[in-house]
Amino acid sequence: MPLVTSKELLLDAQKQGYAVGAFNANNLECIKAVIEAAEEERAPVILQISQGAIKYAGLRMATTMVKTIADEASVPVVLHLDHGTSFLQNVQCLHVGFTSLMYDGSAEPLDTNIETSAKIVEIAHAVGLPVEAELGKIPKIEDYVDAKQADELRAKPASEQVSELRKIAGASVEKLMADPSQAEHFVKSTGIDFLAAAVGSIHGMWADIWPLRRDRIEELRNATNLPLVCHGSSGVIRTRADAEAKGIELAPNECTLEEAVKIGICKVNVATAVSMAFLKGAWEAWQTRRTEKDMRKILLPGLQSAKELIRGYMRLFGSSGRVAGSAAVAASEVKHAE
Repeated sequence: MPLVTSKELLLDAQKQGYAVGAFNANNLECIKAVIEAAEEERAPVILQISQGAIKYAGLRMATTMVKTIADEASVPVVLHLDHGTSFLQNVQCLHVGFTSLMYDGSAEPLDTNIETSAKIVEIAHAVGLPVEAELGKIPKIEDYVDAKQADELRAKPASEQVSELRKIAGASVEKLMADPSQAEHFVKSTGIDFLAAAVGSIHGMWADIWPLRRDRIEELRNATNLPLVCHGSSGVIRTRADAEAKGIELAPNECTLEEAVKIGICKVNVATAVSMAFLKGAWEAWQTRRTEKDMRKILLPGLQSAKELIRGYMRLFGSSGRVAGSAAVAASEVKHAE
């Protein structure tokens, strides 16, 4: 089916209390894994093209792969720009057929972030496209530990990993979170459609062990009434049961990914976990078939591994089974000329 915009999907998710998964379109196999999982789960889905994918494949190649596969899909698919770097890049993505834009001005002063976000909103809304923007700053795990330190941490029980990360990164993550007192002004001044708010997550985590801030999500939801977006979700504890099984204690103001969806997160970005699942599946296949000459036979198990992880996330978000009979999906087909 034709690509759809993300606005109607996320407004429906906000109304119904679920979230739409947003997965990175890093290569052909990952795109196929996302679409196959979405079709089998009957779930709407967002495919994101990141800055890394643009550098790796080029903007047109990455876009063409998503559009070609989405055209044959039987579920709604959004083509979204992840962490757009500038006004110009957003214009380029609009031109080549993206159906959802993002500007990440988190490294800029607030006034500059507002000014650039508002300019992008103006051009995007003129052709019926929605815009996501970032408030606060979502850090990377590499901001706190190097590769050697990360390996040392990963060798420890999950509860100890979290305990040490709280000491290393906790105060910084707290400082970088979105300020609810700024959120209402930011939304009104920019006209954005959804808010990528820093609520305690960290990009690039190796396992789902880190909590989100329940109170901050609630405050931002009340201040903006917009669908909220969670970046860095690969590292977030998925459920209370997972936290208990890993011996991780949550503070009263902390929550799991499952709980975050129930209180206002409507779009959940997952990249690192999918990439790691893909690599693990392919590596295991290679270990058992070291004489294999057809690389597709090694990549396919990686695809299947990523697909099963994606399926689990869709069920966790409550997006499975949402496609049939959705008037919002039909209304969201893109009308702008490419």
